[in-house]
Amino acid sequence: MVSDNLLQNAEAGDAQAQYQIGINYLYGTDVPKDTSKAAEWFAKASEQGFLPARREYALLLAAGDGVEPDMEKAVEYLSQAADNLDPSALYHLGLMYEVGTGVPKDLQKAVRMLAYAAEMGYPGADIDAERIDKILTEQRNRNLRARPILKLQISDVDVEAACCKRMLDCLLEQEIVFIDSYKGPALLGEDKDGMDTVLECCPFCGAKIELVSHDKKY
Repeated sequence: MVSDNLLQNAEAGDAQAQYQIGINYLYGTDVPKDTSKAAEWFAKASEQGFLPARREYALLLAAGDGVEPDMEKAVEYLSQAADNLDPSALYHLGLMYEVGTGVPKDLQKAVRMLAYAAEMGYPGADIDAERIDKILTEQRNRNLRARPILKLQISDVDVEAACCKRMLDCLLEQEIVFIDSYKGPALLGEDKDGMDTVLECCPFCGAKIELVSHDKKY
């Protein structure tokens, strides 16, 4: 059972204690598992802005587990936790962006969130990030092959077109890759000494890199 001290603190408004009781009920630790009671305690802590509670409450709200489903609030709370680099929130929100559950489908956002979660050691995030990255790579390669080889263009999410055959080949083989650098979107290649460098132009034909909208029609 929940200790008297923990219960007293929770009833007195201690958000950490409220969250802990919610966790106990969520996993059946020292008490019978009860997601409805877990949701109640998470809700109390969430009202005080306690982010771990908002994350757990959001997952219950998204699944309608122990509480009436509320996808809008679930996304709001998960986004707040993800903005504070909570790995569990990043992981679950990434999966929601993958399929478009409660948010617009966006594989770019999905893979970035999953990659962040993987870097923080969240179990399984690396596998999901690699899986979605493979899908994105296949889509990118199909798009590049289908577009005219005229200009070297990137958007805020990916490389959009190649300027010459040698650049196209390097992009397809990922010898030159798109990155989101601290200065913004860019292409990463190698200099004459084989060191990684951000490209200013095509190393083969000299074409300048153009920044375009991802929705640009080719």
